[in-house]
Amino acid sequence: MKNIQQGIIALLALCYSLGAYAQNTFTGSITDKSTGEPLIGAEILIVNTTQGTITNTLGAFSLSSAEENPTLQISYVGYKPLQLTAKELLTSPAIGLEPATNALEQVVVSANRERELRSEVPAAISTLSLTTIEETAPNTLDQVLNKVPGVFVADLANEQHMTAIRQPISSKGLFLYLEDGLPTRPTGVFNHNAMNELNQAAISSIEVIRGPASSTYGAEAIGGVINVITKKPTLAPTAQAAIRTNSNGLYRADASASTTQGNTGFLVAGYSAIRRNGYFEHSDMNKYGATLKVTQVLSPKTDLNASLTYAYLLTDMTGSLDSAAFYGGDVTSQQTFTNREVSALRAQATLHHDWTPNANTTARIFGRVNRLGQIPSYRIRTDRTTGSSSGTINERSFESIGTLLQHAQKLPQLNAQLIAGLSIDHSPTDYFEEYISVDRDENGTYTSYEQPDSLLTNNSIVLTNLGSYATLKLSPLEKLQLSASLRYDRFQYLHTNHLEPSAFSGSPDARSTFQAITPKIGVTLTLSPSKGMYANYAQGFVPPQVGELYNGVKVPTLDPSIYHSYEVGGWYAAQLSDQLRANLSLSLYQMSATNQIISVQLDDGTYQNRNAGETSSRGIEYQLQASHKAGVSFRWSGAFARHEFVTFVENGNDYSGNEMPHGANVQYNWEVSYKPSFVPNLGVSLENQHLGPYWMNSDNTRQYDGFSLWNVRARYQLGGFQLSAAILNLSDELWSPRASASSWGTTYTLGIPRTWQLSIGYQFKSTN
Repeated sequence: MKNIQQGIIALLALCYSLGAYAQNTFTGSITDKSTGEPLIGAEILIVNTTQGTITNTLGAFSLSSAEENPTLQISYVGYKPLQLTAKELLTSPAIGLEPATNALEQVVVSANRERELRSEVPAAISTLSLTTIEETAPNTLDQVLNKVPGVFVADLANEQHMTAIRQPISSKGLFLYLEDGLPTRPTGVFNHNAMNELNQAAISSIEVIRGPASSTYGAEAIGGVINVITKKPTLAPTAQAAIRTNSNGLYRADASASTTQGNTGFLVAGYSAIRRNGYFEHSDMNKYGATLKVTQVLSPKTDLNASLTYAYLLTDMTGSLDSAAFYGGDVTSQQTFTNREVSALRAQATLHHDWTPNANTTARIFGRVNRLGQIPSYRIRTDRTTGSSSGTINERSFESIGTLLQHAQKLPQLNAQLIAGLSIDHSPTDYFEEYISVDRDENGTYTSYEQPDSLLTNNSIVLTNLGSYATLKLSPLEKLQLSASLRYDRFQYLHTNHLEPSAFSGSPDARSTFQAITPKIGVTLTLSPSKGMYANYAQGFVPPQVGELYNGVKVPTLDPSIYHSYEVGGWYAAQLSDQLRANLSLSLYQMSATNQIISVQLDDGTYQNRNAGETSSRGIEYQLQASHKAGVSFRWSGAFARHEFVTFVENGNDYSGNEMPHGANVQYNWEVSYKPSFVPNLGVSLENQHLGPYWMNSDNTRQYDGFSLWNVRARYQLGGFQLSAAILNLSDELWSPRASASSWGTTYTLGIPRTWQLSIGYQFKSTN
């Protein structure tokens, strides 16, 4: 009997021991409280232990503990941390985090295609959040991008644009446009209107990197990179719809829906816009875009994301005005048939795997199908000698397939991280251009055209870009981080001329190859969570565009243009009082360029592209922000810059020492906002957009005075309804987003007059 009793006691002790080590599993999900989007990589720790985990691509997590009711610490970069007990988690498994008040200093960026603290990146980077985009309610992206220091996007009507970031306003391939980290177009076929191929309804945020980023993204990332981040599927079912209109004949409808079922998330978003009878003749437009995104968690360490986006634009090309028409208020267009038609399809699939907490690999495949056809207004000309008029019809199309592989490896023993990647972009492209004869009436209006079967260009070019890159980040001291990046690119253009041998135009068949190695080194010193500084040296390059190589009768020998950039900057945030907080960021840069491609007149009177120019750009970019608990906030973003020719001789004219045309010395955008506590969910703002004078020609003989525009906005939310109204160009100033002068005269692109716009939307959010 005694042995039996001892056995029972031993068994009970064993059961108690096993119970003491039993694991309790807690699950939940972390989202952005305002948008419902999952926060990927949010950290969940059990307080006073080393146990923890991170959220997956759907924002979900699972964590085990021997404690029955442990306290969990939840944190995510740029958001307020949160503590709650496991029992509280059971009652509310979907946890929403609020953005931190100092999120600007901790913003997550894509400088190295990896999530990082702002304090770790030695570059000038700005993020436009979904809140900023929604409060601005932009019809065109320039209305929100121009809030970024040193950025000016010129609105050329109907989502057409030119950009200026550390370079003058330009149509050259000096800016890279990305969608979720992938270029929207292949290198060599740059389109300054690339953002009209985006689906605005799917945008979650926009990141702007100022200065060269070729060491990560390759060619054309010179003045800056605009990376559009698309929305993620929400965990709970959500849907929203909105309609908007303005006094310039625009009507637009947006809609989106999202949900997650099990391990799969779905999102669909799109919009349709039309413009009729705008402020300028011959300015009608049709635009629509749609995006489908699917997110699949394959295992606790592996997820798959896929997306498909299509955008279509058909717009009249209004052309520009001469001085008399511009200043005389004559909005009669000389054009009646010029237009641009864009069809853009992009697809991508991304497989991400976390090998360990310190190692992950990402594999992406992507494809593009794009067609741009146009009768461009800028090609319609009247011969001063004969009085006859002519123009061209052209079309560029390409089909791309490519891949991007990247591995990131943390090295804890060295307090370092190594990121390495490989990219391949194969993009066959076709181009034709046809001469047209144009009829012009007694009022100078181009009324119709004929196609006399005169083909100027008909070619195919196979573009292949092979790139490899690596970045090493090292932190020898707690507050000091060093980084070094290097990228190698090889471009091959295989050109085939399809014109008849007897044709007098068209370049011969040719193979052109370009190579470049682009380095970047940087240092970041974080003095405290609220202040820090950085410095970097970066190199960028732009290979010749296909139009610079193969649009003549000969193939010129050209080298890539090379850019050298030196930059220093810093940021500082201060709690000035219990009620007032402010922060300031500064960037100073010096960028020089060699091997600029210019057109040179030969002895026989013909023109040929050559490497001949050297330019210099330098400036200071700044942003000051302040917010008061009374609901008042203030932002002032701006830049002082000078862009000049160092050595530049073109067609016998020496422009050395002159300022480059379309490069303003001063630009700024300031905004004051008010959200009164006595009227919840109401917000109003006043914004001023200023662009200073700039030269319209390389001779520096004709100058445009610039402009200063005032915009007012109001937004009110009532339950699920959102109402917004705005008056743009409040003072009805006569202005031009781009003015040019040549031997043909001075021309102005007409900016929008005083315009009111209204929108109403409704958002449904499930509480499940």
